[in-house]
Amino acid sequence: MLKVSAPGKLMIAGEWAVLELGHPCIVAAVNRRVHSEIKNSEKYIVSLPEFGIENTEGIFYNDKFSWNNKVDEEKLMFTKSAIETALGFLEKSKPFNLISRGEDTQISMNSKLKKIGFGSSAAAVVSNISAILELNGVDISKKESKDTIYKLSALAHYYAQGKLGSAFDIAASVYGEIIVYRRFDAEQVVKKIESGASIKDIVSMDWPGLFVEELKVPEGLNLNIFWTGDSASTPAMIKQMGDFKISNVQKYNKICSQIKSIVNRLIDACKNGNRDEIIRLLNANEEILRTLTKESGVNIETEKLKQLSEIAKKSGAAGKLSGAGGGDCGIVICFSKNLSEEIRVELEKENLIFVDAKIDNEGVKLENNST
Repeated sequence: MLKVSAPGKLMIAGEWAVLELGHPCIVAAVNRRVHSEIKNSEKYIVSLPEFGIENTEGIFYNDKFSWNNKVDEEKLMFTKSAIETALGFLEKSKPFNLISRGEDTQISMNSKLKKIGFGSSAAAVVSNISAILELNGVDISKKESKDTIYKLSALAHYYAQGKLGSAFDIAASVYGEIIVYRRFDAEQVVKKIESGASIKDIVSMDWPGLFVEELKVPEGLNLNIFWTGDSASTPAMIKQMGDFKISNVQKYNKICSQIKSIVNRLIDACKNGNRDEIIRLLNANEEILRTLTKESGVNIETEKLKQLSEIAKKSGAAGKLSGAGGGDCGIVICFSKNLSEEIRVELEKENLIFVDAKIDNEGVKLENNST
């Protein structure tokens, strides 16, 4: 059995604006991983134990992957897209037995797994595609292989999610560390696909607009993660924001430009080691997201996330939502371990749930090779 894993993600700055071309975000990989186990088999067999899906058979024919029996399509849509995309790229592959586990990217509440906001679907797509490639002789540790995995995973996730998202979560899962990310021009890539280009051609081409670069942050950075107790639906929120953009394009563009400016200055502050400026700019990013919440009517900064932000800021730290908002996680950043602990105590008093996770310097990786 060959085992592969991919880390989850945590957005540091640049939420929502990253959906627009040329707008950067800062995103970190976190050590809450999705695990994939794969081995050769006589048939395509897929299991997702946390969803109660065991030994579901499928078939790959005419570049399409389909299930042999009735299944819960929604629970399997990312897995199906990942398999279909990987097999389309490989062109020749033997059947396999694939088990995908994402419990570590979730939290258990009342004996039920809840989504935290660590990008579990993106990490699963990355992990599954990487496992399939590794099984077929691709060394996923190589830089060029990771670039291929990013593109395949971005395509699979983009289509499974209804042509939504920026794929920053894919980048975090593939490359690890803290990175600066700018999205690719999805329209140009889709046009190439619709023109009849093969997946191999799509992967080998340069993707317009795509930018991924490691970002070093000053030593002593303390990052704590808190779950609000509510899970959010990012695709639904993106659709709501799309409606706001259409009807209020000037307001939308102004807010996105403000976020872009803050993130660019934040990148410089990280490179220059300016701790005070990092804290100030992270809080400024939250204030703009608060404005976007009010202007758009999309429930980005919930009351719990606002509470986290205000407690952290009052203590001299930075506190903000992470990702699309609407629930999920918030983060607190400072450069004092003692201050970090003090804020944790205050937030736990307000029923914000501390999540034990750290920045993961490794991206997708092979855990073993016992095939």
